[in-house]
Amino acid sequence: MTASRRDVLIGSAALGLAAALPGNLRAAPFDGAAWRRYAERFLLPEGRIVDTGNKGISHSEGQGYGMLLAVAAGDRAAFDRLWGWTQRVLMVRGDGLAAWRWTPDGGVADRNNASDGDMLIAWALLRAAEVWQAEAYRTAAAAIVKALVSGLLVEQAGLTVLLPGRDGFRKGETLVLNPSYWIFPAIRAFAALPGGERWGKLSDAGLVLLSKARFGGFQLPPDWMTLDAAGTVGIADGFKKQYGYDAVRVPLYLAWDGYRDPYYFRPFAMLATKYGGTAVPATVSLPGGTTTQVAASVGMLAVYRLAGHLAGAGDAVTVPPLAPDEDYYSTTLAHLSALAAQSLGIDP
Repeated sequence: MTASRRDVLIGSAALGLAAALPGNLRAAPFDGAAWRRYAERFLLPEGRIVDTGNKGISHSEGQGYGMLLAVAAGDRAAFDRLWGWTQRVLMVRGDGLAAWRWTPDGGVADRNNASDGDMLIAWALLRAAEVWQAEAYRTAAAAIVKALVSGLLVEQAGLTVLLPGRDGFRKGETLVLNPSYWIFPAIRAFAALPGGERWGKLSDAGLVLLSKARFGGFQLPPDWMTLDAAGTVGIADGFKKQYGYDAVRVPLYLAWDGYRDPYYFRPFAMLATKYGGTAVPATVSLPGGTTTQVAASVGMLAVYRLAGHLAGAGDAVTVPPLAPDEDYYSTTLAHLSALAAQSLGIDP
């Protein structure tokens, strides 16, 4: 996995700051019709999800997200196509984890794993096992979880943390981490498995790190951060020093796991409300606070609306409808935000 994973500009809003829209529009709920539109645009017949904002590649993250959405929509046939392609094409490392990146012209282009992709796939398998009472899914999930524990959960400064991938994230005695890889509802599901105690510790560590990883005027987490042996958190070198396309998922995953404490959501709500809940910048440099002229996508705005609600800011964020050409990542964030909101009894 490389530093360029989310460097592309994403979403139709990337052409410039969005014009203010009337009313406090909400993201659409996720339902069968939304899933069918999603599958028509991003799920190919062979079972791979296409990242339309990133040169048509596929990756373990996209497969995991697609599998989660297929379960939520009750589409077992699509789920099996997604899982089948993932097994055939990405599960080639020999250690139970998925190669993270596949390109249309070269096949597997990076054999390193992406831990969030592996977690999403395993979590989707657990959810599928419960929905369809299929023990084979649970067995497959448990194998991935076991591989993650053995290779990616490590101890640093008294905390159990998650390496973003098997290779490339140890810099001497300092670790490079990604706060958006703490997929809290997935971690909770893994902690409930036999021998899942370390996942509970990982969840606790994630909250500790989020309390430390607050930079700039908005106190936002960086997309990529460091944790040294003394427990000091910093902004990672070798990556764009910013809050943006990765870390926007932090409040989404917290909300989806049922957290309601405004403390966790206030930084994101502050960012959104400063810009009127419409023309929110996609990235913020850290620690300096310089904002980009690229607008947050519809999916990012859906996350901000959810964060604003949980921070006590109400319906302060305007979420335009998904455009017919909305890209994979923005559309996925919008649907995941709707699922998280629905799980909390909040209108999307």
